[in-house]
Amino acid sequence: MDKALDEVEQGMSYVNTLKTSDVQKLSDWFDRRGDDGQKGRALYCLGRNQFNDGDFSAAIVSYTKALEYSVKAADTLRVARICYDMAHTCNASCSPTDEMMYLARAAEAYKVAGYIKESQQALLEIGQAESGLGRYGAAEDIFKSVLFDAHEMRDTLLEARCLESYAALAMSKDTLDPALAIDLLSRAADELGFPLSYADKGVLAYAYSVSGHRIEAERWLSEARSTAETDSEMADVNFREYQIFSRSGEIGKALAALEKVMEYANRSQSGALSAAVAASQRDYIQGRAEADRERLHAARLQLWVLALGFLLALAAVAAVYYVRKAEAQKKLDAEKAETEKFMNIAEDLQARLSRPVSKSEPKVFDKFNVLERLCEQYYVYEGTDNLQPKILKEVKSIVEGLRSDKKVQKVLENMLDQTLDNVMARLRGDFPSWKEDDFRLFSFTAAGFSSTTISALMGKEKGVVYNRVWRLKGRISSSDSPQKEFFLSALEKK
Repeated sequence: MDKALDEVEQGMSYVNTLKTSDVQKLSDWFDRRGDDGQKGRALYCLGRNQFNDGDFSAAIVSYTKALEYSVKAADTLRVARICYDMAHTCNASCSPTDEMMYLARAAEAYKVAGYIKESQQALLEIGQAESGLGRYGAAEDIFKSVLFDAHEMRDTLLEARCLESYAALAMSKDTLDPALAIDLLSRAADELGFPLSYADKGVLAYAYSVSGHRIEAERWLSEARSTAETDSEMADVNFREYQIFSRSGEIGKALAALEKVMEYANRSQSGALSAAVAASQRDYIQGRAEADRERLHAARLQLWVLALGFLLALAAVAAVYYVRKAEAQKKLDAEKAETEKFMNIAEDLQARLSRPVSKSEPKVFDKFNVLERLCEQYYVYEGTDNLQPKILKEVKSIVEGLRSDKKVQKVLENMLDQTLDNVMARLRGDFPSWKEDDFRLFSFTAAGFSSTTISALMGKEKGVVYNRVWRLKGRISSSDSPQKEFFLSALEKK
């Protein structure tokens, strides 16, 4: 028994060589006859088997019990291993907060047990989890600390993994740092001899694209595509392709790449749903078989027990049926209400846009309230199944018009001139060297659009929009224009 448990416990990338039912029997035996250390060990092995089977809820229960026994037995190393595997189980169960809690506990336990490299690996994964939650400042601090310690310990593998994560962070945070990402990955590949993955090459491609090196970007994108093996990896490469083409203004190629990403997402979602249905059917069949055996056993004892069990089973099935039917009807009603809501918004928008603009109107965009609301939804739900296709198409045509149609943009500038004392004409006169993109950003901001709407209209991230508006105000403020206070006051109307 000890030899069998050794194989389960010691394997870093353990795959089930023993049936979970057999490990369960070993765990039950030690639970009855073993001390706290043996109980914790057996339950830990059972949790590893259950995790590999995809039964995450059962694995969490086993790990929790194993952790209690291991703490009682003062087995610090096993506590560290249990917490580390528990963190991975929480990650698979989409519980990032619990994941970071157990990783922190594992890092501390490994450190106490003298396993410094494993402790640093746990800290690195905390940084990766922080980055995944958008807490880029905390993640960057962790990566810097781990990178320094890994270099001091001469742990090449840990240092290379940290460089990978840090480079991905540099191209994920609000203010992109392509030079840092390129430097980090070059260091991993050239100095440490670490083979770059498809994800690393995708980061390099995006970094070179942001820094304006189109040829290098395409070269690394091709490298990433040739390295990707699974459909999931290919979808990640397609997303990088979408980012690169969208930045260069090649809308057709960008949309084609995005369609590939969405096609994989839909296919994955469908596959996951099918797997869930199959699992539910399997559980139902197993449950029914067990219920049949129990009813047969009860019939041998007393007939009334069989009758009672049948009635309870029938009531449970009926309850499940009516609850699911009610949930399905509720979901259908919500989808219908959402469709009607956006149809009304679209009709209201068309009616409002068809009315002429009066110069006496107090605000130029009173009649664009509906457009504001539609752009909010366009920004939030673009690329999902939540918006009905017809509404999404209608909204997208409006957004693309304000984004690229010079006639529509000219109408907007004329409206601003009528209501804000020729602000756009005076702006073009005082700043003839500005780019059209700057005038368009000024007009959107002066018109009162929110940052979300401007982000959707210009095809930029919110952080980019904030930075550009701030820089625009700075350029006006530092200029020699005698009308700069007037222009700044127009921007404050937002």
